Amino acid sequence: MKEETITSETYQEIYTGLGYLFYSIAAVDGQVKPAEAEKLKELVNKDWVPLEGSRDELGTDAAYYIEFSFDDANDQAMPPEDAFARFKTTYEANKAHFDASLRELTFGTAQAIASAFARHNKSELGQLAQLSLLFNKV
Repeated sequence: MKEETITSETYQEIYTGLGYLFYSIAAVDGQVKPAEAEKLKELVNKDWVPLEGSRDELGTDAAYYIEFSFDDANDQAMPPEDAFARFKTTYEANKAHFDASLRELTFGTAQAIASAFARHNKSELGQLAQLSLLFNKV
């Protein structure tokens, strides 16, 4: 992630958007499976928390905002297309911060969530294709 002039609030916004994206991948087939939610939590701790050191005003690592928004969307039974639209809005507003390595990490996390339960299904592959198209836009 490009670090210049990026604030903790920006990280929180980006990570919140990512949580909605990852929820949209998990929920697109009708329900979030426990294995998908567990995979997300594992990847947040393994890949996202060490990425950078921003924290909110309470000292919580901003990467946990991925989990917060994922859980919020799941608790609300948010339609997956609405969650994806929220991520798309966040991405468009913060596109300059999504360098190649962040896009790669995002896509890898999305793929891991999609394959966490019985491999990819047609709906999840469609969501991954939408993400790929969004990231390949110039």
